Parts: sequence; structure tokens; C-alpha cells
Amino acid sequence: MNLLSIYEKPENAALLHSRYYVEGVLFGAGVAPEIPMPDAWLTWTIKHHGQMQDAQQADEITDALFAYFKYCLAMMTNNEVTMPSYAVFEEDAEYSQQIDNDSPLSQWLSGLLTAHSNTEKVWQNAWSIMHKKSPENAPALAKKLKHSLGMFTTFADIALAIEQAKKRGQEDFESKLPSIAKALPNALNTYVEVSGELAAFLPNQFETFVQKEP
Repeated sequence: MNLLSIYEKPENAALLHSRYYVEGVLFGAGVAPEIPMPDAWLTWTIKHHGQMQDAQQADEITDALFAYFKYCLAMMTNNEVTMPSYAVFEEDAEYSQQIDNDSPLSQWLSGLLTAHSNTEKVWQNAWSIMHKKSPENAPALAKKLKHSLGMFTTFADIALAIEQAKKRGQEDFESKLPSIAKALPNALNTYVEVSGELAAFLPNQFETFVQKEP
């Protein structure tokens, strides 16, 4: 499933962030330890606020975004999380395309990171509760989360990652990117697993979302 259908209309594409970015945003919102309410994550998908043409357009876009959001939740519930087919680092592609922040992979990861940033307080709250109730789990979870976010950040802005690596003296970092990229699916699954472990310390967060959904 994807959001391609709503982007086939120019008026929708002009209103929203890119399809890849929005799909990343919705995935990121769904993976948060405490799922944000729709009135929060819907705003993260809109590039130009206040330019909705009419109620019909609003309903069409909202229905599509809700359907995709539920699809993301179902993937996590059924342990079927995968990277989107377009979110890949092509070893045989033109290198300039790979470090372009407009690549599908970069856009999707940027959307995911936007959702993570916007739900930072949720992550911190869940982390605080976990640390009080099960402090022995904190070091391992912290290491896993840091690694996953580091991977996402690297491929969301490859040019910046290369620049920072050179400043650290890692001259071979650029040549290692194809092999590093192969670990992205595992990093994504680890990210989801960490969220699930943190969510276990929060009461009934999924049920709350379902009950309040308009």
C-alpha cells in the first residue's frame, strides 16, 4: 500500500510534502511508544497550510492518510515491518543521485525523523517510566535506539554524514556506505522493537487511539 493515488492530482501534490516524506512521517508517527493523535500527525504532512480547496479535497486527503497510517500500524502489530521498496541505496546508481537529499530513501527517512522529533517528549516519557521500573534494560535499549537513529540520520542526509565523517578522520566512510546501507532494514526493525519495549510500560495507549479516532 502507498499514497500514490492522492498524489496523482496536482492540487494534492502541491498541498502536501512529497509522497516519500509523508509515508515516512506516518510510519514514524505510528511507531512512537505512545501514538500521537491524528490532529497532530496530520499537520506534519502538509507543506502549505490554509490552502485546502474545499471539504471534498480535505476528506480525500484525510481518508488516504488515515488508511496508510492504519496500514503502518498493522505492519507493526503483525511483525511485518519492512523498508518501502523505493527506500534503497542503489550501489550501481550514479553516486551524485545517492547523496541527493531528494532521493526517495532520503525523503522517507527525513519524514520518519521528523515524526521522531515531534514525538520526542513521548519517547522521553516512556523512557523515564521504563528507567524507573526496569533500569537494567536501559543501557541496551539506549545503544539500540542510538544506533538506529544514527543510521536514519546518515542516509537522510548522506552529504552531511560524509562531511562529518571526514572531520572525524574517517576517510573511508564514503566507500563503506553501500555495505552500511544493507543494515538499514535491521536498524528499522530494531527501532520498532525498542518502541514496543517502551510502550509496554505505558497503559493502554493503542486502545486510547482507537477510541478517540474520529
